[in-house]
Formats: sequence, C-alpha cells, structure tokens
Amino acid sequence: MKDLRVIAAACVTALCASLVSVSVIAQTKKSSAPTKASSGLAQPSKDYVFRSTVRRVPVDVVVLDKKGNPVLGLKKEDFVIQEDGKKQNILSFDVFNGVTPSFIPPKIPALPPNTFVDLPKEAERGPLYVLYYDMVNTAQEDQMSFRAELLKFVDHAPAGTRIALFVNAKGLHMIQGFTTDHALLREAILRKGPPPSIPDVFLFGENFGRYDAGGALSNLNFMAEYLSGLPDRKNLIWLASYHPIPVGPTVVGIDTTTPSSPVVSGSVGGMGGPSTLDLSELLSDAIKQTYASMMRSRVALYPVSLSGVSGSDDVRVKGGADAIVDRQNLDTIAASTGGHAFYGNNRSSELIDNAISHGESYYTLSYSPQNSNFDGSERNIHVALADQSKKYELTYRTVYYALSDEAIQAQHTKQVTQQNFLAAKEADTLFATAEHGAPMMHDVLFVAHLRTAGEPRMASTEEMRSLEDSPAFFKTRKRNKDPKPLAPVKLLQYVIDYDVIDPQLRALASAKQKSTVLEFAAAAYNNDGTMLNSILNQGALSGEGNKDGKADHRFHATQELQVPPGAAFIRLVVRNTLNDRTGALEVKLPLKPQTETAAK
Repeated sequence: MKDLRVIAAACVTALCASLVSVSVIAQTKKSSAPTKASSGLAQPSKDYVFRSTVRRVPVDVVVLDKKGNPVLGLKKEDFVIQEDGKKQNILSFDVFNGVTPSFIPPKIPALPPNTFVDLPKEAERGPLYVLYYDMVNTAQEDQMSFRAELLKFVDHAPAGTRIALFVNAKGLHMIQGFTTDHALLREAILRKGPPPSIPDVFLFGENFGRYDAGGALSNLNFMAEYLSGLPDRKNLIWLASYHPIPVGPTVVGIDTTTPSSPVVSGSVGGMGGPSTLDLSELLSDAIKQTYASMMRSRVALYPVSLSGVSGSDDVRVKGGADAIVDRQNLDTIAASTGGHAFYGNNRSSELIDNAISHGESYYTLSYSPQNSNFDGSERNIHVALADQSKKYELTYRTVYYALSDEAIQAQHTKQVTQQNFLAAKEADTLFATAEHGAPMMHDVLFVAHLRTAGEPRMASTEEMRSLEDSPAFFKTRKRNKDPKPLAPVKLLQYVIDYDVIDPQLRALASAKQKSTVLEFAAAAYNNDGTMLNSILNQGALSGEGNKDGKADHRFHATQELQVPPGAAFIRLVVRNTLNDRTGALEVKLPLKPQTETAAK
C-alpha cells in the first residue's frame, strides 16, 4: 500500500486547488436518458455467465503465537498446503498486516457544502468487518442486554476499522454500510422508526424462522453474494444466541429436537423437527451454495454467542443444558470457513473485540487444485508450517465445495435479475464497487460536488422505459404476463461535478500510447438499499499536457442523473480502465440547502 500513500501525498496540492474551484467542464459523453439499471450499476447483459478459465482456491491463514498475537514475517516457503491429502503447488502468496494502517489519508481543508472526496477521515486498518445481529435467533433476555454491549463495542472499536452492520428482524436489512466513522454506527444503532432500524426487542423470532437452518443459510448466502467482487478478506461476525446451521458444510448436522445436542449423522435440520426426519436432501444444495459463496467471496465466519456464561433461559427450557456441545458446534462452524467462535462471557462487547483482533492480520495463499473435476464434491484443506517445531496456531478454511460454473449460475434461475447481476460482478469489478454500502475506495482520488437542477418533473415515456429493469420497478412486473407501461413518476435531476486528481493519469496514457479512459458511474438507492436508477459515462484523457508545457493532474467531468422518488443515497464511482484503479464514495441525501453561489 505504500504506493497509494505516495500518490495521495502528491495529490494534496492539486486537491486543494480543486476544492477552491469545483465547478467543472464536461468532458464525458452524456446520454439523453438514464441508462437501464438492474440490481447493480447498469443493466447487466443477459449473456453474462460465470466462466473460470483458471481455477484458483484462495486460502487466508491467520497465524497466532501462544499469547494470541499475530505472527508476522513468514514467507511462501514456510507453508505447506494439501487438498484431500495431496500436496498442492502454492501459486500466489500475500501478507496482510492489520496491525498497521493500510491507508493513511492526507490532511485536506474543510469541504464546501455538498462537496465530497473519496478519502476517509482517518487511517484505515484491517480487513472488512460485517456485524450481523441476528435478532430472529437471539433470546429476548439476551436482546435486552445486548444493545448496551453493542454500543459499548462501537464506542471503543479500534480506530480505522471498516465496519458494516446488518440486522435480521422481519427480514435481513443493512443498517449501515462500511464506514470508519464509528459515530455513524452509533447513530444507526439508536435510530428509531421503520426498517432499516434495530428494534429494542424483537418478539417474533419464532414467526420469522428461529432455529431454521434454511433461513440462516439463506441470509449468510445473501451477505456472501453481496460481498463478492470486493477485494481481500471479509470477517462476518454473527451475533446471536443460537446459530442454527449444520456443523460445517457436510451433510451432518445437529439433532433437531433440542437447540443443544451432539452431532447426528444424516440430520441437518436446524433445530425445528424430529431427529428421525432426514433433511439432508432438502438442505444439501443450500449448504453447498452458501459455503461455496463464502469461499468465493473470502468470507470467514465468526459466531459470537450472546447467551453469556450459563446460556439463555430459552435454551435451558428447551433442554439445551450442555454448553460444551454448543461450543463445540460453534467451533466447527467457524473452522470450516476460516473464522473463530467466541462465547462464555456475559460482556459480549469483549467477545466482539476478540473477533475483530483475531482476523486482522493474515497470509493469503492460492493454488490450482490437482483435481480439476468441479463436480460439487466436498474438498478438505490442510495447511501446516514446513518447520513443525514452530508451535503456532493456524486458522484457515478447512473445506470448500467444488461447484462448476453452471452450478453457480443455476442458483438463481428463478431470479433473473440477481443471476445476471452476480455474473456481471464476476466479470467486472465496477458492479461491486457501485453497490450501496460498499466500502470507500481511493485508488483514484476525486472530488465531487452535487446539486439539484430545477424542480421534480414527470418522467417521459422513454425515461420510464429506461427504469423498467431497475429492482425498484422490476419487482412490480408480473411473471408470464405482457408487461404494461409503468405509471409515470416524478424525476429530480442531480448534477454531479467531478474533479479527478491523479499524477499518473497522463503519464500512464503516454506510456501506453493510448488515451486513458475514465468511467464515471452514479447510482441512486432508496433507504433499504434498492437501486432506483443509474448511469455510466466515459471520458478520454490524452497523454498531452497543458499548452504551457506544465503537467495537468486534474480531469474535469460533469454527469447528470435522473432520480425517482424515495432516493436516500447516491453512490459515485470513478475508474481508470487502463489499470482498473477505482475511487468510490457514497452521499447521503438530502443535500444541504443550496445557496445562489453554489447553484451557479
């Protein structure tokens, strides 16, 4: 990451100039109407399919010493990796040190109103963290005590950690996207009102799938798919009293008659029916799909028990007195994904702290399996140190499913929009970075000023046609019936002025002897994260400098986005197509009141 720090430092002077004069000259090709939208940036082609020409299995390895501190300084030759007992050739090796900052932003002056820059307020550190508060599977007494513990964790979370917050209550909702601003997390936790918000107590867990393994797998799969396309490891911290998924991704599960029972072969149900009912066939596909999604997205699962030292009353009443078995199950679930389970402490904020620190530093290995038959079979991974005299603790994904491209694509055969979007994310990283709540990116530094133009107006027939495939309107279309024209809605035009600052833009164009093409993407989302509309434009930058011979490190562009009612966020992405470097940020609406000067 050192090159990013150097680039950011070199951009400070140009950035200050941009903040002084943020009105810009349009240099992009504008569309007369918004581009069609789907569950991502622009409408993914229906021809998108998963195609992996060279299959690699990524394995993140956390190495700790006897005191629980990360072991740094290991090299590729220090590791030995096996699949199903056969040694594999390590093709790539990388080190991620989460103890030190991965990105240090330069100091910048105060920004004018409605002006934003893709730089965090403080140095970033560690991987991406998802806090998943599963209220459906949390006992009422645990809910009543946990809110204070969650706020305590947020108030003392390590500075610079990028955290997103999801809640499962009357459906799965993103409460807060990835941010290093922990004050935003506190605000999101305390926010009242309709979803997305966290209720003080959720009383209807049994009505919404408590102990349901299928529902739990579905939520984990959804979050893994959401995180796909984003780089590096993600640690998903599952906060609940019960974690009702099969013990590992094998067709071996938990006795479904009680919440706490020893492993029973051939019963993978989630604590909801008799153990004599073999649910393996019903859930085997969901198990494979979910664990395969977590592997592809590099998601490590960290189950955190909110039941305290003695367990919740609900668990004890149902006969789950054997806390040792409960904890063994959690350990097995976590190990299969490369994570770690934490339990046995009434101060759940401390458990979350431990989960954050455990996976902050790791090594990433990858290999191409000698068994190239991707037939959906279970593959077991074993990682060890070449020098076995070193008594370190290694945590890594112990198993994965070798699903074919066709099997992956077939997961959403009845959800065409989601199927196309996931395939598009696989083919193009732009779709992942344009998602609501995705982390800020700053490989390309840019300043953006947003303003509205005029009053809301009724959309034309052509503009309504362009909205037909966006998720907010797509779900209103009835299957197997000829689509009727959508009822017109009012559109509000947002004008986005970009100032891209990068000393390498023209140098790269000159070195490659062709124009640098920048992509500008803007997407509007409602409060629950459904995309309303989006647009993608391109602008070309030659390698020539200014007429006075001085290098120009700035590129100006203007973009217009027609936004339907209900918009709560606008996400902006700038990407250099020559090297795939990307900058991204998200703006919360409404904008601040515009002065006459700002509107000019």
